[in-house]
Amino acid sequence: MLRKMPIRLRLTVMTVALLTVCCVGLTLILNFSADTMATRIDATLVTPAKKFGEDGRAVESPQSPASIMIPAVPTVDSQRARTDFRMESLVYMITVIVGGGFLTYYISGKALKPLNTLNGQVKNINVHNLSETLSVPSTKDEIAELTVTFNEMTDKLDNAFMMQGRFSASAAHELRTPLAVLQTKVDVFKKKKDHTNEEYDALISVIEKQTHRLRGLVGDLLDMTNMDDNGEQSSICLKDIFEDMISELSHVAKEKNVALILDCDNSIVTGNTDLLYRAFYNLVENGIKYNMDGGTVEVIVNGLSKDQVSIQIRDTGIGIPETNKKHIFEPFYRVDQSRSRQVAGAGLGLSIVDSIIKKHQGSLTVTDNENGGTCFSVILAYNRS
Repeated sequence: MLRKMPIRLRLTVMTVALLTVCCVGLTLILNFSADTMATRIDATLVTPAKKFGEDGRAVESPQSPASIMIPAVPTVDSQRARTDFRMESLVYMITVIVGGGFLTYYISGKALKPLNTLNGQVKNINVHNLSETLSVPSTKDEIAELTVTFNEMTDKLDNAFMMQGRFSASAAHELRTPLAVLQTKVDVFKKKKDHTNEEYDALISVIEKQTHRLRGLVGDLLDMTNMDDNGEQSSICLKDIFEDMISELSHVAKEKNVALILDCDNSIVTGNTDLLYRAFYNLVENGIKYNMDGGTVEVIVNGLSKDQVSIQIRDTGIGIPETNKKHIFEPFYRVDQSRSRQVAGAGLGLSIVDSIIKKHQGSLTVTDNENGGTCFSVILAYNRS
């Protein structure tokens, strides 16, 4: 029953109950003490009759005491005083209980006013005004702390909604582009009745290219949504992974005239080999794609501490502006739209990398390389088993 009441009424009921117990107990104790005291006052000292001798002195009988205490029967006034005291104590008890209840209700209303204000503000929050922050009370109590926490939560929700909106718009755009190309090519092809073999080959080539693009985009989207399970976990020697990776990417680096450098110790981590290989492959491949002619991509792996391994992938490429660094791990985000269109991909690579590293309880940060370009730093837990 109490759980369904408002907090203000609940506090009042509990306070009244506590006051009732205390006042009833105190009233009973006072009445008992007053009755005992009145009984003692009513007691009368009764002295028996004495005999006097010829010299005028009192003669006591050896068989009877000098005096005895005999309690007197309560008088009407005494009994009335007892009754009045009981009635007055009951009236005072009820007055204290009722007054305490009203006072508690009033004070609790004042104390809970910031909470009611917060409740009203929260009710006005919707998806369109999540960016608006609530005013924090100056009381510095739990309500102020709750308001600050709520503001932080709405900030996170607002960022999530904005990111979701950008994701939906970007996904629709990426899917619409190849479909529009296909539709245009088919419409143009249908307008002409007779076609040469070269025209058929050109149409098939466009269909194949755009289908491959759609397949890759859908595959990346599925990969992003199916990372709840890390798969089979095993001990992984990072040196083996990067040696295979550099061997596989050597032809791409040669075409771009980019040198690959590996400086790796024998650090071992625990995780899914395929996922980590894909994450680091993406970072190294990006370092090659967005590099300068004659540039370098350097992979440095060493034990950061007894519990952590540091993996740094440094390139001497075009770099990333400071204002864009906080967005590069968002799906479909591109630093340079015009340049990114010249390179295959939909802008999902770094988002997938970030998801993989987080699934392995690691961290991924991006900074500027000392020699120009970009440095991606990954921290993973060191496996000592």
